Amino acid sequence: MFETKRSAKRIRIEVPVHLDPGSGVTRDVSQSGVYFFTEQPFSPGMPISLILELDYVFPGEPVHLRCQGKVVRVEEVGERVGVAASISDFQSAA
Repeated sequence: MFETKRSAKRIRIEVPVHLDPGSGVTRDVSQSGVYFFTEQPFSPGMPISLILELDYVFPGEPVHLRCQGKVVRVEEVGERVGVAASISDFQSAA
């Protein structure tokens, strides 16, 4: 039987991801991680810093959530790269 390592429920949502350098869009997020698509190269184990742009919290006033974590998995998805990352810390960004 397949066992999952996920500790938090995933929410399917597409929001912009700001990377340094580059950008992307999420496929899903949870309390402990994020999966997003980008054109930037990543490798498992790399530290990652990203900003999620959450327009849905306050319409017209997006909330930017700055996240720190580690790349867990990288997959080729057509012309893009799918990146799964664990999130170890986050805070509201100005």
